[in-house]
Amino acid sequence: MHLGRRDKVPFPDSYRGFRLIRTHGRVFAFPPSADAERILRTRGLMFRHPAVLSAGTLEEARAVIDRFDDQADRPEAVGGGGGYEIVRHRGALYAVPSRAGEVDLDVADDRRRAGVIPGGSVAELEAAVPRAEAAAPVEFAGWLPVYLVSGNCGQHPQFAHTGEPPPGYRFTHSAPPPRPPSWADRLRDRVARFAITVGRALRSAFYAARVPFTFVLPARGVTLAARWHVLAAFVRLLVVLIRRGCGLGASFRFLQTRHLQSQLLLGKKDLVFLTSMPYTYGQNPWVIEIEDPTTLFYPLVQNGHTCGTALAESPYFPAVKALLEDDNCKAIVTHMRSTAELVPTLFGSEAVRRKVVYAPLGVPLPARWQRHDPEPADAPVHLLFINSWCQVPENFFLRGGLEVLEAFDQLRRKYPQVRLTMRTALPLLDDHYHRIVESGWVRVVNRFMSAGEMADLHAGSHVFLLPAARVHIVSLLQAMSYGLPVVGSDGWGMEEYLEDGHNGLVVRGRYGKASWADRDAGMLRENYEETFTPDPAVVAGLVEAVSRLIEDRELRRRLGRQARRDVETKYTVGRWNEALAAAFDKARG
Repeated sequence: MHLGRRDKVPFPDSYRGFRLIRTHGRVFAFPPSADAERILRTRGLMFRHPAVLSAGTLEEARAVIDRFDDQADRPEAVGGGGGYEIVRHRGALYAVPSRAGEVDLDVADDRRRAGVIPGGSVAELEAAVPRAEAAAPVEFAGWLPVYLVSGNCGQHPQFAHTGEPPPGYRFTHSAPPPRPPSWADRLRDRVARFAITVGRALRSAFYAARVPFTFVLPARGVTLAARWHVLAAFVRLLVVLIRRGCGLGASFRFLQTRHLQSQLLLGKKDLVFLTSMPYTYGQNPWVIEIEDPTTLFYPLVQNGHTCGTALAESPYFPAVKALLEDDNCKAIVTHMRSTAELVPTLFGSEAVRRKVVYAPLGVPLPARWQRHDPEPADAPVHLLFINSWCQVPENFFLRGGLEVLEAFDQLRRKYPQVRLTMRTALPLLDDHYHRIVESGWVRVVNRFMSAGEMADLHAGSHVFLLPAARVHIVSLLQAMSYGLPVVGSDGWGMEEYLEDGHNGLVVRGRYGKASWADRDAGMLRENYEETFTPDPAVVAGLVEAVSRLIEDRELRRRLGRQARRDVETKYTVGRWNEALAAAFDKARG
């Protein structure tokens, strides 16, 4: 066959109205009804948006499009009234406010922003609508831009309980709808990149100089009244901080980290619910939910490096204390008893102590779970290790990933039926650990997994491994809810929920080295560097604990069932909501 010059055939942009894109080894097709530009701008949304089709080749993509039923993909109205329209979409029912305008029901942020109410039946939604209209609004501030650069903690599963608010309350989300990048956005990005290249000092000067202009420059969703409201709060808090002993430079730095643009977007609200970090000027009444005291100082003080820190000597300590003592701080809610004890000690303030509200966190109880039914003696025993929600590779160390691999290397020699699944992105590791993975029966899953896939992963496992530096509350409770006995560490906070021999097994070696509560100083002490090499004591404890669960099936069954029973009776969303409602009631007087 003679080959010569050949014109390049461009990949088609569209087919039958669908926009086509070839990337990440697949061909993606966006139906005409989908906002392709917005889906592409939102990180990861293309891979999980149910309206986006994908195939391995162009020919397969065209075949999928030819079979596509556009009508089946559109919401269907099945009822309405009281300012809401009840629609069925992809097998689920929603009550959509008539005032909401265009809402992408496939995007959770859109549903929250529009105030969409999910339900199991038309009758249930018809009853829920008047309750929602009569409920007191609480602004969930996790959407603020400042949280996007703070580990995106506003989207953390810890705050999934906001999808089921306490009776008498409803969470609102006032985030402005997304829009295409404007010339101003592109200019700002270029200026920001330039500022980074010329150094931290110039960047700090740039942001400081921008502060007064931010109050007057036009911004969608920010009213003139909101500008004056936030400006007054900014000035008032600045004066308070200086009077309370916070230096002028430290005061401006503290106010800068609250992110002025976020405060302008938030505007004036009756009550605001903040997640982990007190990102506010105190312009609205607010309630905050925290896991540990350190996040109150973020990003000026960060977790993992507080083993030798004296928070009370920090130049920002007076600022945080003043913010918490302010009348507009109504409650500090925590699911850790240790935190409820540390915070009043840290600040030495009766006013702060009265605001602390403690309640154990709750998670939903899944219908499918691991029952540990009888199996053949040589049936595989599946161990499960999961990295953090944000899947930062370095968190592999903090979760005890090195110790898990070292322990598994010993366990598989004793028990040929043992298997390990690691849902994680791997950091840079020595070849020694890659050889453990390559030698067999270690499955590493490093990709997005849907909620259904994660449920299958939990329900199909037998033991959950969490030898972490400290508690990871959502991972722990979710594993327990699926009936998995957890082999966890004695790191800070873990034993508030994990009871050795009752609903799991506790491995010693973390407390006092990687994390511990300093009750005299009121601080959580952490030294994450301890996790960057495997701890022999933790490895030995893992081998011993997992060996017991492999050899003693009845113990595995008893601990797993007790773990699920504890979630069903003690760690429920209902009990958590009772405490949250009490905090909101107090905030509203």
